[in-house]
Amino acid sequence: MKTIKFSGDYPKLHGQKEATLVAVAKIKIDKNTPQEFIEYDTKKSDGTYYELKEGTQLQLIFLGDKCIPFCTIRSAQPSHKVEDYKASIGQRFAIEILEQDGKKD
Repeated sequence: MKTIKFSGDYPKLHGQKEATLVAVAKIKIDKNTPQEFIEYDTKKSDGTYYELKEGTQLQLIFLGDKCIPFCTIRSAQPSHKVEDYKASIGQRFAIEILEQDGKKD
């Protein structure tokens, strides 16, 4: 099983441990990106935020093991990542949280 890693715990994950990739889209992150989206995608459970880089990014959309959908933003570079992720649509990913409450697992 593939793994999708997160820098910390995010409320959007709802404690899910596995998820199926359902879609991949290129999106542009810039000053016009809706704040509601930034809040949703980057807010960690401890109240801190992950800083998204501006430019073209990949939005990965998952359906978790509790049937709760969520998305995550990943770098679109190198360019083969788009096709790699698209080839993984329908596959299950283990969700790995690298830090819990500021502590690395």
